[in-house]
Amino acid sequence: MSSGDIIFLAGEHGARFPDGNCLFIDDEVPTVVDPATRKPDLERIERDKGVRLVINTHYHVDHTRFSSIFTGAELAAHPLDAPAIGSLEVMAHMVGIDDKPWLPIWRSVMTEQWNYTPLEVTRPVEDGDEVSLGVNTVRFMHLPGHTPGNMCLHFLEKNAVYLADIDLTPFGPWYGNRYSDIDAFLDSIERVKTIRADTWYTAHGDGVIEGDITGRLDAFAAVIADRESRILSSLSRPRTLAGIVDEAIVYGKRWDPPEMFDYFEGTMVSKHLARLECSGKALCVHGVWRLA
Repeated sequence: MSSGDIIFLAGEHGARFPDGNCLFIDDEVPTVVDPATRKPDLERIERDKGVRLVINTHYHVDHTRFSSIFTGAELAAHPLDAPAIGSLEVMAHMVGIDDKPWLPIWRSVMTEQWNYTPLEVTRPVEDGDEVSLGVNTVRFMHLPGHTPGNMCLHFLEKNAVYLADIDLTPFGPWYGNRYSDIDAFLDSIERVKTIRADTWYTAHGDGVIEGDITGRLDAFAAVIADRESRILSSLSRPRTLAGIVDEAIVYGKRWDPPEMFDYFEGTMVSKHLARLECSGKALCVHGVWRLA
């Protein structure tokens, strides 16, 4: 008999990419959320429980990589992210690397090392949708910014929330894809602050947090302002985008392969520069950024 328990499965390697924490809900509809942790544990759950629903909160591989284990389950995700779950080429476009010379390397890593398998989203879910699992009812919350279709989950009877990549880590918000959006991310953080829950689960970092998280949400959001402040400081003298990227303001240090670092750091820095230009604090002339 199902217990209705929400079982936290800690990710390997500190739940750092490409691993992540995930949840198993032992209910009348056995459910796995973001299956990206220890494959043998997930295979055991499938063997013992027969999972009937898999929920991917968004399309990133550190949330979807082992979804293909659950062959008899429905797959739920937001329609905006579903195309990337179903196609590596669509994912490359949404990430923003479909025109990069290193695309074949990325594609190989995704499939051969990180277990990307294209899957059809058979249960599209949108903001406010509720699904009964038996003991538990899950309410889907569309909280974009990280990705266009990013979702968080509110388990109503347990008053528990799975925050996915609003993960409250010291690193802060991540918005390194083509369609990531800083302002939408900040709005999503503000919306989370309106929820009153007893338990919070995150895909990375601590994993399980009890009680009020308002202060941690504020600190998480403040990382964005800190990055922007440091980018402004770097413009005390005119800089090219490449020059700013080389300071590693977002990641803190360069990492290999350098082409991928330059892209993801550059994407996030570029989003900040666009905000600064829109607010009249910075401008770009002939490829050189300076204070306005």
